[in-house]
Amino acid sequence: MKVITTSIQTWQAKLAGILLITTSFNSSCTDPSDIGLVLDPNANQIGVFYAEIPLSASLVSVDSLRTTNPLVLVVGGDNSDYFGRTEAIGYSRMAFSSTATKPTTDAILDSARFSISISSLTAEGLDQAKNFSAHKLTEPILDTAYYSFDHLSYEEAPFASGSFMLTENSDTIVAMNLDETLAADLFSKLQNEDAIFDNIFNFRDYFPGFALKGNPDEETTINVLVGNDTGIKLYFRESEEDTVSSTYTIFTAQSRHFNGVLNDPTGTPTEVIVENDEAYDVGNLAGSKSLLGLVLRLDMEPLSNFLDTLENATFNQATLVMGPTENFADSKLPPQSLIPYFTDESNQILTRESDGALYSIQSDVATQVVIDEDGNVLPAVSTSGTNPLLFDSEKFIYQQSLTSYVDALFRTDVQRYDLLLYPRTPSSGGTPPYSNDFVRSLREYVVNQNSIKLKIYYSKMR
Repeated sequence: MKVITTSIQTWQAKLAGILLITTSFNSSCTDPSDIGLVLDPNANQIGVFYAEIPLSASLVSVDSLRTTNPLVLVVGGDNSDYFGRTEAIGYSRMAFSSTATKPTTDAILDSARFSISISSLTAEGLDQAKNFSAHKLTEPILDTAYYSFDHLSYEEAPFASGSFMLTENSDTIVAMNLDETLAADLFSKLQNEDAIFDNIFNFRDYFPGFALKGNPDEETTINVLVGNDTGIKLYFRESEEDTVSSTYTIFTAQSRHFNGVLNDPTGTPTEVIVENDEAYDVGNLAGSKSLLGLVLRLDMEPLSNFLDTLENATFNQATLVMGPTENFADSKLPPQSLIPYFTDESNQILTRESDGALYSIQSDVATQVVIDEDGNVLPAVSTSGTNPLLFDSEKFIYQQSLTSYVDALFRTDVQRYDLLLYPRTPSSGGTPPYSNDFVRSLREYVVNQNSIKLKIYYSKMR
């Protein structure tokens, strides 16, 4: 199967001086095969057409969004007219090195801190200090899968808290003073070779872990890296005469952790969403929010109706465009890419039966369909990767070329599916929800339904 692709720019260069009129697609009153203005009215054999196909979106709340061990704790929250009040809490166990040097019985505790390594943030009002607190868990983190709706109980009073001035694109380590009673108890147990430091299981009985919290009213969410730099640090000297401090660290590296989210959408368009894996019409605006588990579902029936009425067509360029996005703060950029996964009436991502690989639109340079041993035409899953809609930070739109995909739909018998748009960072791999924006942030976007369109240039023989 050969895909003929001609860029928009090439056609514009050939057709300089000819007025291009945008003709919207309306399946109810116009024959789709006649949609579009013939760009070269003097051509005898080949007509070049442009069609603009509006698509509609509904919202789906993803069921069972797994957030176990994403390597990042999402902490804080925000308030939105569209999504309501959202709070993210990071939960983690702690660990220590069995070979680390412990203080002797004569050692002197200088200070104790709880440090957090902030890799990034989304925020408003960065001219004001932001507050965070760490609370001791009152129940253990188990060796099981945790999801975004999971939460653990913790002590109301924090064992560490702090107020910090943060900056856009923060990549920093901040430290809070540790509760004096806890610091003294930990130090004493280290000095006296207490059994809690014999092994990690004894320590978890003593200290099950922590919940790290922010304040949604401060409109700030931080990403905290799990590792050696996030945890408790005890600074001590071996004697009064010692001028150099030593450090004993109880860290979060290789510790089980997860992110939980709380949301109150009362009075917002999204309050109608009450069941998972159901598609909801939320009105003129449609939006998605990571960790909360809301994604856009695009109804692709208008494209199918359009293709079913064409004959002898070649697709020169097909681009999916959404936006511009609604207003957002400079430090609260939307997700940088959206992966178009296939879905059906289940409102779940469809997978390949043989190995569970996720079906999605493939990149324009990749094969879109394959033939199985029984002769069935199936969506392709390739190493070339998915074909994400990318966010243009200057135009504030999402867009991507789907030329090969539209051509494959037209030329083959592959089943036509609707799309679920999952947020993901361009550099991350794997399958949802691992190592992607969907479980590692509270990034969001909202677009007007009228801005979701497929823009198609195509040719057909007369």
